[in-house]
Amino acid sequence: MLNMNSVDWADLGKTDLLPPEQQLNKPELLFEKIEDNVIEEQIQKLLDTKKVNEASEYKAKPVCGNIEFDDFMKLDIRVGTVLECKKVPKADKLLQFKIDDGLKTRTIVSGIAKCYNPEELTGKQICFVANLAPRTLKGIVSEGM
Repeated sequence: MLNMNSVDWADLGKTDLLPPEQQLNKPELLFEKIEDNVIEEQIQKLLDTKKVNEASEYKAKPVCGNIEFDDFMKLDIRVGTVLECKKVPKADKLLQFKIDDGLKTRTIVSGIAKCYNPEELTGKQICFVANLAPRTLKGIVSEGM
């Protein structure tokens, strides 16, 4: 493109490397422009392939050991309305819920952030274990599961 013989690296700092009367060749495109729609198509193909791969790699975990009916009867499973839901800072998997169970409002931390957006859950009714001992997760006391 510059219509020059090969240049030595040591000459690259010189100001007279390209004289004023030098004729340049016709410029050529080094790369073809890629349109946005072509990029979007390729991204969609990658996402589709990723979904197929994840679906084919999924294996259900084996069922845990059986529990006795008396153990099941110890659980206080209730339905509550999600008043507020937000991501827990510095945690990829945790959501913090404010839930109204009809008797009181309780805070519950749950590890479902990779499956649900917090905005989708506000106003929904959910089942939870109400008599689980409180536990602190990322500095937040969870009053159920």
